[in-house]
Amino acid sequence: MRLPAPYDRLLIPVYLPSAFTAFANQAMLLLLPLYALQISGSAAFAALVMALRGVGVLLFDVPAGLLVGRFGDKSVLLGGFVLLAASMFGMAFATETWMIALLAVPLGAGHAAWFLGWLTYITHSCPPELRGQATAVNAGIQRLGALAGPLAGGIVAESLGYPAAYLGAAALCGIAFLISLVYTADVRPDSPARSGHLKTIGRILADNRLVFATAGSVAMVFQIMRATRQLLVPLFGVLVGLEPATIGLIYSVAALVDVSLSYPVGIAMDRWGRKWTGVPSIVGFVLGLSMLPFAQGFWTLLVAAMMLGVGNGLSTGLVMIIGMDLSPPGQRGQFLGVWRLIGDVGWVGGPMLAGVLVEAFSLATASLFAGGLGILGGLVLLFLVPETSRILQERETEAT
Repeated sequence: MRLPAPYDRLLIPVYLPSAFTAFANQAMLLLLPLYALQISGSAAFAALVMALRGVGVLLFDVPAGLLVGRFGDKSVLLGGFVLLAASMFGMAFATETWMIALLAVPLGAGHAAWFLGWLTYITHSCPPELRGQATAVNAGIQRLGALAGPLAGGIVAESLGYPAAYLGAAALCGIAFLISLVYTADVRPDSPARSGHLKTIGRILADNRLVFATAGSVAMVFQIMRATRQLLVPLFGVLVGLEPATIGLIYSVAALVDVSLSYPVGIAMDRWGRKWTGVPSIVGFVLGLSMLPFAQGFWTLLVAAMMLGVGNGLSTGLVMIIGMDLSPPGQRGQFLGVWRLIGDVGWVGGPMLAGVLVEAFSLATASLFAGGLGILGGLVLLFLVPETSRILQERETEAT
């Protein structure tokens, strides 16, 4: 039985390797802060390590976009798998704080390359009216990884040690590399960019300054809330006395809520627009972040994590889809590189800001501050950002 479009052309080239990579990446989001906390004994250092992973993403977002524009999607995708596998392999042998901090940067860079590679591949492979569903399915696969990855990573780390968990994650990225090497089409740009990198990026920033100031700020807020959630849930788990496997179980139950929303959210965004799920998503994030400081044990932390899962599920693929809607046809890779850079400023800034607030005040302060930013982002999305699906439809109408 043949799958309907566009899933038939994406199942093996994109979705299957994404499943392996998502399992490994989501395990890292639990293992990194817990391992850093175990080695250093400092919650602020755990936040720093997560921020350094974000720095790696940030540093490679724009170069990845430029490389896509020059060499095509597949080359960048494969390079991302190599960086991820090598960094996770190195983490298995990292026993000092400086080693963990150093390896967190290429771990983030590999994530940036892999992420932008599949994002532009879907953009090139799918008609505009199917991008929301195609992207939401892949984002849902990431959430399926969150369902199993943290739980499995926590169990392996608790029973066999952190090195075994890191080696298993590296092996999964190696499998994803082999699948993509064999089955992913080598989609290359029709006319590789020849202009200077800085000139290209400068032109994109100038031409889209209003877009980046409004929609870009919302993307940044979403990433701040997501990154803060991924950092604070395990740290609050340690604070209330839970073991890694138990914290991984909480992650996985929250991810089940998240995953259950992924596919219907993609359909809703294509049918009614991006704001229909974006605004309720922010409400879910704000409520979950506000509940975390009141967690006293397993059940209360689980409820807060599940509310955050609702927020994350309702925003499945949202930031990516808005960027794809707004990307100019002739500069999609470069635009999406800048778009990712802006969003990932939040990915880096969230843990860094949380680390400062934890060190100066408390975990509760960091959580409530991120929730406050979410309220501001929701207001910008509601009142200042146009419905991007309509912009996309108008562009398609003009092209025909």
